[in-house]
Amino acid sequence: MHIATTIGMLLAASLLAGLVGEWLRLPKVTAYLIAGLLLGPSVFDLVPHDHHEFLEPLTKLAMALVLFHLGTQFPMEQMRRLAAKAIPLSLGEIFLTVVLVTAGLILLGVSGSKALLLGTLAVATAPATTMLVLRETGAAGPVTTMTGTLVTLNNIAAVVLFELVWLGIQLAGGDSDVQPAEVLATLGIDLFGSAFLGFLGGLVVSYSCELLSPGRWLVLLIGVCGLLLGISESLDLPYMLTFLVLGVVVVNSSGAAEKIIGQFDSIGGLLTVVFFSVHGSEMNLQLLWQVGTVGAAYVVLRCVGKVLGVYFTAPYASVSREVQVWLGPALLAQAGAAISLATTAKTRDPEMGGDVQAIILGTVIFFEIIGPLLTRRSVLQSGEMPIANSIHHTFGTPMSALRNVWTRLSGSAGLTGREPQTDRMNVEQVMRRSVDGIAESADFNEVLHFVENSHDNTFPVLDDRRAVVGLIRFDLLNQACFDPHEDHLLLASDLATPPEVLLRPSQPVRDAVELFRQTTDDCVPVVSDDSPHVLIGTLRRGDLTNLLIRDRNQKNRQQSKSDQNGDN
Repeated sequence: MHIATTIGMLLAASLLAGLVGEWLRLPKVTAYLIAGLLLGPSVFDLVPHDHHEFLEPLTKLAMALVLFHLGTQFPMEQMRRLAAKAIPLSLGEIFLTVVLVTAGLILLGVSGSKALLLGTLAVATAPATTMLVLRETGAAGPVTTMTGTLVTLNNIAAVVLFELVWLGIQLAGGDSDVQPAEVLATLGIDLFGSAFLGFLGGLVVSYSCELLSPGRWLVLLIGVCGLLLGISESLDLPYMLTFLVLGVVVVNSSGAAEKIIGQFDSIGGLLTVVFFSVHGSEMNLQLLWQVGTVGAAYVVLRCVGKVLGVYFTAPYASVSREVQVWLGPALLAQAGAAISLATTAKTRDPEMGGDVQAIILGTVIFFEIIGPLLTRRSVLQSGEMPIANSIHHTFGTPMSALRNVWTRLSGSAGLTGREPQTDRMNVEQVMRRSVDGIAESADFNEVLHFVENSHDNTFPVLDDRRAVVGLIRFDLLNQACFDPHEDHLLLASDLATPPEVLLRPSQPVRDAVELFRQTTDDCVPVVSDDSPHVLIGTLRRGDLTNLLIRDRNQKNRQQSKSDQNGDN
């Protein structure tokens, strides 16, 4: 199989999985992982193993961009403000996680060295998975901000603790070749070198963006990121720290940080799909069963350590109740950093490190599938996720999409039959008469049910006489958050805006055309001429557009025939 076929297959499967995931309310990250898992050795085994080596640079670049974006979330002012709360929370969570995992595995008969290594690796949180779920949900608030902060601190701590624990294991084993000062110096040099590389890259990006036009920024950014990634890999430096520092430097040294970040959106989405689908195709469900009781204990103890570590430390960090309850579950995803460190352990000691790596690879499957779900639930339950992102809503049906494609194709080919001239038509002739609205007394759950079963982006709110008293717009729901514990108090009338965009059945179609030019709504309610203005239909932008296309094509053909007759 050619590598291009593999990429196309992974993208196609991810696209389908994403659509199914929306319907099932799964994070896209989870859907992409499952798509890759199905194509991998666990199910259909369609992805050749040697293709992963070719795709590795793309997946690492995707991770680098995510880490860069994570770093841009920390301007200096915010870092100073968060430090007093984030550091105690991180220390408490790290301490309890390491202690619980290490002690629990020792009680199960695991050697002290292996247990301590696993306890250290349990600290790491998957940055790409966690941050992309937060971006997808559009969440904003204390839980979201603190999640990004602790993800950063956790992964830095995991790298440092791993090296210190490994040094301690060697010294306890009586390895005379180990020089503690040399090991610590190497660790310090690696961390400093990685941070310095990111610092230098950040200055280059900020300075260059001042000189270059925005149209050239994307090439600059991808070039710098590729260069930094290559240097980090060649020098065996922790590239995650490099790109975190890169983001921090850019956001604090550039006046166009938001525009710089926006440049990645054009390519970041594609790389994200590749990253998670490839990552999923590398997973093997058999490893999950092979780790047995020890693996199950690692999963439970890590979850308990992170959740309770945050919960018990929160009162001393002066954070809100939402942070205390929901921050821990948002930190459970685990993948890249833990896998990388486990691979390092196997390289240094094939026997002990091999056992550690097997447990990490086996349990990563659980954490990568369940972690995104819990992160999404955390920001939803804490009230930081916009309403629109918590529901499944589509803006069209398969038949309407097919009809639109056929209208344009047949019009372009001259196959469309004669249609009435739109300048002689009124709204009543093109509106849809079978429509429903939302009762103004409907509670939040009833509103959600209506929106999920509608393909429009504008929803009329009706009183007892079916008169339109307001409009709920889907795009405004994106800007609204809610307290899930108080959703029964939120009514449709609270979410509605005044009905300033309405049509009458007797109005000419040209009035509707002009109205759609002034609004982003994809449909406009049609109400009766007499008061109260009862809802009698709706006019959709797509229907009007198709009508205008047919009318224009008909006029063009008539003009063409007239010109031909004149020539004759």
